[in-house]
Amino acid sequence: MADPAAAPPSPLEAELYYLIARFLQAGPCKKSAQMLVEELEEHQLIPNRLDWQGNEHQRKFEDLVVANAHIPPVHLLKICERIGPLLEKEIPQSVLGVRTLLGVGRQSLLRAAKDCRNARKGSAFAALHRGRPLALPLNCGKPPNVVNLICARPVTAYGRFSHLFPTAFYQHIKLHKRILGHLSAVYCVAFDRSGRRIFTGSDDYLVKIWATDDGRLLSTLRGHSAEISDLAVNYENTLLAAGSCDKVVRVWCLRTCAPIAVLLGHSASITSIQFSPAGKGITRYLTSTGADGTIFFWQLDLTTMKFRDQPVKFTERSRPGAQISCSSSSSGGMFIVTGSTDHVIRIYYLGSESPEKIAELESHTDKVVAVQFCNNGDRLRFVSGSRDGTARIWQYQEQEWKYIVLDMATKITGNSVPSGEDKVPKMKVTMVAWDRSDSTVITAVNNFLLKVWNSYTGQLLHTLSGHDDEVFVLEAHPFDQRIMLSAGHDGNIFIWDIEKGTKIRNYFNMIEGQGHGAVFDCKFSPDGQHFACTDSHGHLLLFGFGCNASYNKTPEQMFFHTDFRPLIRDANNYVLDEQTQQAPHLMPPPFLVDVDGNPHPTRFQRLVPGRENSRDEQLIPQLGYFAIGDGEVVEQVIGQQINDPEENDFDGLIREQEEEQAMGWDLAPAPNDGLRREGIRQMYNNAPRRDFMAWGRRAVVNELHPAVSRIQEEIRAAKGDLEIHLYTSEKRNPSHTSQRSDYPPDGGRSLRKNQRKRQHAYHTRSTIEHHCEDAKTDSLIQGDSESSTQGDDICGTTDASVDDNMAVWQSETSSSASSCEYSDWTADAGINLQPPKRQTRQAARKTSSSSEENTKDTKGQEEKCKKSKQPQKKKPSGLRSMDGEPSEEWFAPHWILDTIPRRSPFVPQMGDEIIYFRQGHEAYVRAVRKARAYSISLQKQPWNKMELREQELVKIVGIKYEVGPPTLCCLKLAFLDSVSGKMTGESFSIKYHDMPDVIDFLVLHQFYNEAHERNWQIAGITTKGKT
Repeated sequence: MADPAAAPPSPLEAELYYLIARFLQAGPCKKSAQMLVEELEEHQLIPNRLDWQGNEHQRKFEDLVVANAHIPPVHLLKICERIGPLLEKEIPQSVLGVRTLLGVGRQSLLRAAKDCRNARKGSAFAALHRGRPLALPLNCGKPPNVVNLICARPVTAYGRFSHLFPTAFYQHIKLHKRILGHLSAVYCVAFDRSGRRIFTGSDDYLVKIWATDDGRLLSTLRGHSAEISDLAVNYENTLLAAGSCDKVVRVWCLRTCAPIAVLLGHSASITSIQFSPAGKGITRYLTSTGADGTIFFWQLDLTTMKFRDQPVKFTERSRPGAQISCSSSSSGGMFIVTGSTDHVIRIYYLGSESPEKIAELESHTDKVVAVQFCNNGDRLRFVSGSRDGTARIWQYQEQEWKYIVLDMATKITGNSVPSGEDKVPKMKVTMVAWDRSDSTVITAVNNFLLKVWNSYTGQLLHTLSGHDDEVFVLEAHPFDQRIMLSAGHDGNIFIWDIEKGTKIRNYFNMIEGQGHGAVFDCKFSPDGQHFACTDSHGHLLLFGFGCNASYNKTPEQMFFHTDFRPLIRDANNYVLDEQTQQAPHLMPPPFLVDVDGNPHPTRFQRLVPGRENSRDEQLIPQLGYFAIGDGEVVEQVIGQQINDPEENDFDGLIREQEEEQAMGWDLAPAPNDGLRREGIRQMYNNAPRRDFMAWGRRAVVNELHPAVSRIQEEIRAAKGDLEIHLYTSEKRNPSHTSQRSDYPPDGGRSLRKNQRKRQHAYHTRSTIEHHCEDAKTDSLIQGDSESSTQGDDICGTTDASVDDNMAVWQSETSSSASSCEYSDWTADAGINLQPPKRQTRQAARKTSSSSEENTKDTKGQEEKCKKSKQPQKKKPSGLRSMDGEPSEEWFAPHWILDTIPRRSPFVPQMGDEIIYFRQGHEAYVRAVRKARAYSISLQKQPWNKMELREQELVKIVGIKYEVGPPTLCCLKLAFLDSVSGKMTGESFSIKYHDMPDVIDFLVLHQFYNEAHERNWQIAGITTKGKT
């Protein structure tokens, strides 16, 4: 065998020797480098030089260095650093981020795809580690063989769900049916607790019930007069609640579709509703929040299935226009968390006799748009998302709510930035969610990305890209912690593996002839076999595993011919069909029609409950309405009159049965409502007797099996008891600042009974009058700190007794009376430039905060108010001088009191069109901060919240004054289109006062145009004006 040292080296080997020698020369091993160079020259391992004739010539090492001056000494090291990332793109490592030249297996730089295959034997799956089967590596490319798993399971009696059901199986989910069932966008979808029924709520004012297994339309719930904003099913699977923009919450019986309650109390749109999972005894709560800044706790008695008349109400408006935008209930039902547009998170506790507010968290600096409690009750944790570009994971520890900040600007180190990362100037959170095990939190950002975070450390794990528009739907799988569903306005629906950070399945909601439809809501069924989505065009999309043969038997457009009939309402807001004067749930089985109102063929008419066994001639909807004796209206087939006297007895039986059902459903009309509730008779040719009897006994949504219901109730009760135990134990555990914690304490305040209740900076007129109704007007408005502080201590009231209609503005920085009751600062109420109406002083109406309050409490409050009239020692107030008159600094400044028209300083009036100069406003803010005239925040300035040009054309749509010192003018400015002169819908707010040596940054539009048209010249000489 030849000596390998004698063989001439290949050009690649010779170059490698050269690079090694150069690397050694640049490092500490210079002697080794010198010895290596000598050996290279001795053994002629240096590449030869070629002349112009192609002849080879030996050369020295120094000659090779000169010839390759472009190669640095660390060239070999840079090559090694580049190999790892390039290879990782093709064949990922077992441990991501590890850079080594000495790895083995999947860490080796010589690894190949065939070397990374999982070659576990069947015995490996029978091994247990700490009582559980071994987990596969996260980057395992091929799932284990199901046969090996099944054979190993009898040995250990254990099996991992991730082994038996790998995430690749979710690729088999497909679209079963797309159904057009609404005429407008559908923002709400929900499954019942069994997963057999689907509920949709739409902007066409309707709530519909669908069958999950075949997509049949089962019932339509009518009654709302505006868009449906939220749906909720109680945990006993007996009630469905719907909130609407008509300020009403309606509750129906799921079994019979009969109305159970119409809950009135909100003064603005309903934003969210929640059924509590558990409660005290037989009491359950239905929670509703509204755009009026209120939250109601409606008490439901499970034995009678009736709601109490007096709900528990909290009015949460730290400033005018604040709205409660979202809410979430804990898994045990003992806590409710809400997020508001005033940046405040509020937490309510339901473990006592009545709901109480226990905390207000004010860490966010912008609107809170999403809150979500964790899925398990082992810890008191929830996540909140805000438009300030952060999400926060909150946990109750040591008597306070601590949080971890998730900054949406965070990026994963070492990875390239996904497309769209830097498209938006300001990051905003649009939705938040937990995975099923609560180990990770998923946030949707307005740059179309999803981010997966470790919920315990706040570390960013994955960034998921794929959406092309904002995402407002994040739905976790009901039991598989690896799976997350996302959908957005781009029409894309993604199924993600959040453990690996990869996409499993994608569906694009393309509508033929109409482009794509934005997806507004998605929900998984409780068994995880289906999920339903709704879109902007009124469609319901049903996805699932398996065959879709049963869905092919239903039409693609399903409406009932009675869906959009006009309704009449009684004094209690219950409804009747206008044509038949019959309650909607008591009307005969309707006919199935398409979107144009055309009846479907007879084979589809049998899909309607109550018409399954009808003959073909009975399924032809030739309807007419005829008046018979006593003014009763009958729905029957045109041309067929009552001609069989034998049927009269049957008609009477029907009427008696309907009256009994109406009594059982508690549908008695209000006194003097003038609405008739007698049943409508149906022609025997249009509905056989047996079909009508079956229709009367129908169960649209079945109740849960008693055993299943009992077990679920026990689980919810146990979670509720655990939450109470965690809360009470943490309340007794004092905080230790010396202990290290990943959760920094919040800047908000916890509201406990042993502490003074927090009062807002402003007070409404009803609140002041409620404190002491007999107090004189002068005593109510005299001293700011004197009246507000003493009134709060002596006659304090809860936030639940505030009358919104009598609100008088107060500033957050000054609690003195407002100079103008009119304002248009409510965020989403629109712009109204009509002059304000003068309000007369009247006694405020007290809103009861609980049905259990009695007259004793009222008497006690009256006694406290009487005691407050007794003379007390008053603290000196800064409002008055030594002689009892107000000090000079509290008088209104001259620039406000001036009656002579002046161009400067600018005194605003409602409706003025002005030019706003950003540079001047910035100079004013700097001057205020330098002079320390008053507290001003840079973060709240308009140029930090939106993009402002150097000058903007705006219109004054809101004015108020804050009594100083200094007295400030607060303006709400609406943008105007420079071409049309109409308002664009966007606005911002500023506050200012006249300061010396500060140029006005607000100029009337006509003055600006006049100055712009003037021909200005040197020395102030103009061609049109004077010198």
